[in-house]
Amino acid sequence: MPWVAIKTGIVAPDGQETILTEYQCDWPACAHVAEHLVGVVRDVAMMRAVCSEHAAMTHNRKSDSRAE
Repeated sequence: MPWVAIKTGIVAPDGQETILTEYQCDWPACAHVAEHLVGVVRDVAMMRAVCSEHAAMTHNRKSDSRAE
């Protein structure tokens, strides 16, 4: 999952530039900010996080498979 760093150009009182960092959604071709952690594999330092829209789709898919 891509990690995006945005330089704001704003200098803090300590003299360092403020940098915003966010993870992007791990869904293919989605550029939204990831807000929901789906899973983590600590042994290989991997995680999957998705935006609210794709989290809802994943949740609905899990609910549909349980109903069958």
